[in-house]
Amino acid sequence: MDSLTFTVGFVLVLLLGVGMGLVTGLSPGLHVNNVAALVLATRPAWIAGLAALLPSIQGDPIADVLLACFLLATAASHAVFDFVPSVFFGAPSEDTALATLPGHRLLLEGHGARAVSLAARGALLGVAFASALVLPLRWLLADPVGLADAFRPWTGPFLGVLLLALLASDARSPRRIRRVALGAWTQLLAGLLGLAVLRGPGPLTSDVVLFPLFSGLFGIPSLVVGIRAEPGAIPEQRVSALPALSRADLRCAIRGTLAGASVSWLPGLSGGSAATLASIGRRSTTPAAFLVVLGAVSSSTTLLSVAVLFIIHRARSGAAAAVRDLVGEPDAWSYALAIPDVLLALVMSAVLASAVAAPLASAIGRVFAVRWAGGNPRRLSLLCLFALVGLIGLATGPAGVGIALVASVVGYVPVAFGVRRVHLMASLLVPVLATHLGWPAS
Repeated sequence: MDSLTFTVGFVLVLLLGVGMGLVTGLSPGLHVNNVAALVLATRPAWIAGLAALLPSIQGDPIADVLLACFLLATAASHAVFDFVPSVFFGAPSEDTALATLPGHRLLLEGHGARAVSLAARGALLGVAFASALVLPLRWLLADPVGLADAFRPWTGPFLGVLLLALLASDARSPRRIRRVALGAWTQLLAGLLGLAVLRGPGPLTSDVVLFPLFSGLFGIPSLVVGIRAEPGAIPEQRVSALPALSRADLRCAIRGTLAGASVSWLPGLSGGSAATLASIGRRSTTPAAFLVVLGAVSSSTTLLSVAVLFIIHRARSGAAAAVRDLVGEPDAWSYALAIPDVLLALVMSAVLASAVAAPLASAIGRVFAVRWAGGNPRRLSLLCLFALVGLIGLATGPAGVGIALVASVVGYVPVAFGVRRVHLMASLLVPVLATHLGWPAS
């Protein structure tokens, strides 16, 4: 295939990926893994569609590379658009769960559009910094450092220290004994719920069950708080442009990117774990700054989990596993500076997709903000609650609704006692810790 045909095909799958990411990001319950499964199941049809537009692609292995670029463009743009329902509907995914509270807070202060734009800015910075980390990560995980193999036995203790570090960060606040005790209680409840849902003999698979689980832990309690709020109206939403990029934004994005890089190669961990790591010691972080952090976490984890496939030949995410199924087991990356061509194409697709998705997400956020302005927050919270439960029912059935309701009881505990809700991420960390400790699943 000549370079012009590849360029045309690349642009085509890039735009298609952004469009698909828009659909999945704005649709609570849909995930990139659903798209990956669809592409793998209907692979001949996708290739036939590409061949109809680009006849020379028929029978060329590069068609699978283009499909892999489509999946990564979908994942990267999904990571940006995913913040819109988190801010306006209280419908979080695993990666955006911690954004629900600061996003709603900014919405009620008249800055709902700004919340989405800040997360989009963080995502764009995160994917840019993550692309620059590909080579250093190669040196760190493989030759000459070899951290991936050396650290594997320490994954379990790392998770235990991560949970303890969250509690230790509460020890610096007033009434530290009470806060630490309540934080530990929250972690215990969330951890037991996670064990029951993710390692128990439940009716839902692990990727599907995350939607009702995190909606119950983070989304529903926020909406219940909104329903119980004092009567009034959502203030007029300001839709002015964001201030110029600042050093604080860069620091927040670097912090989120490093957190994403830290867990992108650890087995069983993903964006939610990176968000937990980035949130340690965030008591003095403003909601706006934290949204930049989470945006960077989400996008950097998406990109680097695929890069890790080429570095240590292990798939740490659904998107990475689908890429491996499409392009085959990557060749050995023996010379650090000789980055595989396929990886370069994938990195470029993620960076460009984020660059297209970020301004689109900001524009969508402004449209939603204008429609939200002047509304009754109690009525809107009630409407969003019914809509969220309805979406859970459509996506996961009665079992998912039941899980969401139980999770919402656990999720309301830190709200009621004034504890940081990051402790609820134990619902994901404890089951992974149990796996590394060799505890049998029920």
